[in-house]
Amino acid sequence: MQSHPNTVFINQKKFKVLLRESEIKQLVSNIAERINEDYFGKKPLFLIVLKGSMFFASDLLRKIELECEIDTVSAKSYGNYMKSTGEVNLMISKLDVTGKDIIILEDIVDTGYTLNKLIEKLKFLNPASIAIATLLSKPAMRKINIDLKYIGLEIPPFFVIGYGLDFSEFGRNLPAIYSHEEE
Repeated sequence: MQSHPNTVFINQKKFKVLLRESEIKQLVSNIAERINEDYFGKKPLFLIVLKGSMFFASDLLRKIELECEIDTVSAKSYGNYMKSTGEVNLMISKLDVTGKDIIILEDIVDTGYTLNKLIEKLKFLNPASIAIATLLSKPAMRKINIDLKYIGLEIPPFFVIGYGLDFSEFGRNLPAIYSHEEE
């Protein structure tokens, strides 16, 4: 296995490693194991929040042993900044979720604005249930209380990149997760 640098520079900002590939894999496995147990005998619909969650969702779904459906939704709240703008842009395809158990797959939850808006829209479509699985959570940043059923890891309010997470669209392809701490 290739080793990765302890620090990287994206858009002239320095980031240091927060989670290595092996640590991420273990977090993903733990979440998949819980979902497999909790949804045994059910056929959930996994709703992937793009773009950031694609790496997490891809790895997680390969560990799901359930009969399931997969769909996507596009959501943005950061733009070109290192903090959420509070404005959420959602693009939802014509989902048929009536009577289905939905599991939203999110890369990171900080303010809660994005998920709150998504959940509000989904509730109008009459699903049987809505649960959220997130790789990372920043509880210190939460502005809206969101019930996160599956959390890989709670982290301090650092800006993070890698494993799907980006800074102005750069850094998503890094296999580890790196943090930027204000100096």
